[in-house]
Amino acid sequence: MMIDDSPRRRIPGIGWPIAIFIGTAMLAGVFAGYSEARAELGHAALAPWAGAMIAIALGAVAFAFYVRRHADWFRQWSPRKRLYWVGLVLAGTLGLVSAIMLRANGDTDLMSDSAMTPTLAIGLSALWALGLMAALIIYHRTIDDHERMAYQIGGLAGFYAFVIPCPIWWVLARASLAPPVEAMPLFAFSLTVNALVYFWFKFR
Repeated sequence: MMIDDSPRRRIPGIGWPIAIFIGTAMLAGVFAGYSEARAELGHAALAPWAGAMIAIALGAVAFAFYVRRHADWFRQWSPRKRLYWVGLVLAGTLGLVSAIMLRANGDTDLMSDSAMTPTLAIGLSALWALGLMAALIIYHRTIDDHERMAYQIGGLAGFYAFVIPCPIWWVLARASLAPPVEAMPLFAFSLTVNALVYFWFKFR
C-alpha cells in the first residue's frame, strides 16, 4: 500500500470571516449603545457614523490579518476570481455599513420612515450610489456567461415584482382599500424575488 505523504492543501475555514463579520456588527452596536447612554445622561452623543466607522475599520484590520495568514491559498486564485470576490465583499460591506449607520441613528425597524440628520442622509446616499456603482462595475467585469444569464433573468423577475403590484396597490389605496403606497416594501419585495430567481438559475 502506497502512502501519500505529499503536503495537502489546507483550505481556510469560513468560520473566522463569519466571526469577524458578526463581531464588527456587535462592536458597532456597543458604540451605538454607548452613544445613547451618553445622550440620556445629558452628554454629547457620538456622531451616528463615528462608531460604525471605527467598528468597520477594526473589522477590516482583522480580516486583513486573516487574508495574510492564508496568503498562499488566496494566491492560487485566478485574478478574475479574486476580483469577483472583492466585488462581493464590497457589496456586503456596503449593506453592513448602511445597517450599522441606520442602527446608530435609532432606526431599529428595517422599513422605518423616521427622520434622520442631513449629514447621515447625505452620507448614506453617497455610500449607496458610489459603493454600489463600484461593486457592480467589478461584478460585471468578472462574471461568466452563465452567471450573466442568471443575473439578467433575476433582474427581469425583480422588475416584474415591482411593476405588477405597484399600480395595483396604488389604485387600491386611492379607494381606501389599502394603506398608502410605500416605496421600501416594494423595493424589498422586488429585491427578494430578484435574489431568489438569480440563485435558482445560478446554482440549479
